Amino acid sequence: MVGPVAAAAALAVCVAAASCTSTTESVPAAGTTLRISGTTAADFQNVVLSLPDLRFQVATEGGSSITSLHDLRRGTIDVSLPMADVAYLAYSGQLEEMPGRFDRLRGMAVLTLNAVHLIAGGHTTVRTIRDLRGLKISLGPPGSAIAPIAEQLLKANGIGLNDVDGTRLPNPEIPDKLARRQIDAAFVTFAPPNAGVTAMAKGGARLVAIAGPAIEDVRTRYPYLKRTVIPGMTYPNQQETVHTIGVDVLMVCRADLDEQVVYRLLDVYFATRPATRPPDLERAPATPIPLHPGAARYYRQRELSR
Repeated sequence: MVGPVAAAAALAVCVAAASCTSTTESVPAAGTTLRISGTTAADFQNVVLSLPDLRFQVATEGGSSITSLHDLRRGTIDVSLPMADVAYLAYSGQLEEMPGRFDRLRGMAVLTLNAVHLIAGGHTTVRTIRDLRGLKISLGPPGSAIAPIAEQLLKANGIGLNDVDGTRLPNPEIPDKLARRQIDAAFVTFAPPNAGVTAMAKGGARLVAIAGPAIEDVRTRYPYLKRTVIPGMTYPNQQETVHTIGVDVLMVCRADLDEQVVYRLLDVYFATRPATRPPDLERAPATPIPLHPGAARYYRQRELSR
């Protein structure tokens, strides 16, 4: 797993390499610098080398889905990778952390499905969400998209926020806190396998299923939550398949981003995705917010929309 600082440093090297190999004629004109965050830099490393005339700048450290949308709305960055639920709520004006509608938000692609992992410490007897009552749990990083989902999952199982000792921990702090028994369980979202979850599983933590009638009731009210599974043996000591839910990760931008830039970015992005995680191009256009014209043109030309 590449950390934000390492990814940003690697991107800077890529930008330098691309700039050194470009000729005078390929020097970008004004408006061809694409600003991204440090937390998404790793996703664009291969794109940088394939588009030497498009400069990439790591403009912010980054953080959560909500943080990235605030940066996008302010114009600090041009492209971000938020979770679908947060993007939809921001676009429709229902995101509590963002007053008003972000109606200039546009979709570029559905990238992957992040699975909700409910991780219980090996020192606990937690086997279902209902067993979390009275325990100390991490609901997700500050400002993250997982916290509202965790709250709904608890509520559906008859547990209010007053019934748990809830806290908001950055993901990197969770393994140590769980190992020291300073928390009993944590909700996190990752595309499995995840290195942090692997480390926790090696230490005796286990995954708890998120399934059943109560969860289906939540899904009827929040259609962006999708059924998914974490196959057996994905993590150490995980013998059986774990049923859970997931949320799509999107690539988004503002409506004013140049159409040709969006088109070329998608073209190269999908062409350079790692072979171990190929994109599902048939699902890619199915963003819950309007597509950017450059993205719509990209999918139309591949007969993937309509």
